[in-house]
Amino acid sequence: MSSISALPDALAGTTRHLFLSPHYDDIALSVGATVRLLADQGLAPETWVVFGSEPYTTEPLSAFARTLHDAWGLNAEEVIASRQAEEQQAASVMGAQTGVLPFRDAIYRGNRYRSNDDLFGPPAAAESSLPEEIIGSLVLGATPTTSTRIYAPLGVGRHVDHQIVFLAGMELATRGWEVWFYEDIPYALKPNALENRLAEISESFPLQQVAWVPVQSVWETKLDAILSYPTQLEMVFRNYVGVGTSRDEISAALGTYAAEGSGGILTERFWQVAQALSDEGS
Repeated sequence: MSSISALPDALAGTTRHLFLSPHYDDIALSVGATVRLLADQGLAPETWVVFGSEPYTTEPLSAFARTLHDAWGLNAEEVIASRQAEEQQAASVMGAQTGVLPFRDAIYRGNRYRSNDDLFGPPAAAESSLPEEIIGSLVLGATPTTSTRIYAPLGVGRHVDHQIVFLAGMELATRGWEVWFYEDIPYALKPNALENRLAEISESFPLQQVAWVPVQSVWETKLDAILSYPTQLEMVFRNYVGVGTSRDEISAALGTYAAEGSGGILTERFWQVAQALSDEGS
């Protein structure tokens, strides 16, 4: 495995840290402690919610979207405003600047995704241009620079929105940008979920771990950020992970995962395309 080291050792001149979040909670859940550590170094980490725009007002919601709204206890008018308020609170806790890109959650993109099977299956063929559109929406220069690092999800769990953002990150990596891929929480908490996703990706893009960031010093802050999303705690932790929603129960579930393979040290782990690592070392 990559050595465990304090985050400053991995900065190496990087001054812009841009985190791509498929939805309104993915960064806090997956890498919220790393974001806080960057902020504590005097940097200004950015978290961009990719699929966070409002549903179309001229189109009816699908039955699947209405079911999810019921589970969240919110109606169509409240859901985005509520989640944006939660995101702002979490960003404040993490010390991040946050924004929303002009794309809608899969459940709001017509009837392409009408069930959980659809939502966790292959992205719709009609959406093959979305990774390029996401890249086009980012404020990046035409030429990759070592002063910028982009963080994208591995797509563990295979939610279509996570897969699409992963593809955008992979495209950026092939163009020469430094991209670190993070392990999607809560999906990675399922047994073998990370291993299965890495095996799937490695058929086309071999990956290597690039950093294990120790996060014990800001663990409580990560929990504060996660608890900034009260509308999601029941669905994420009780329904998906199978644990309670109290601070201690959430900490225990996440802590068990974060300490795996690291001698009991709480970490957030990142991956990079093996070829990109080779190029950097040449």
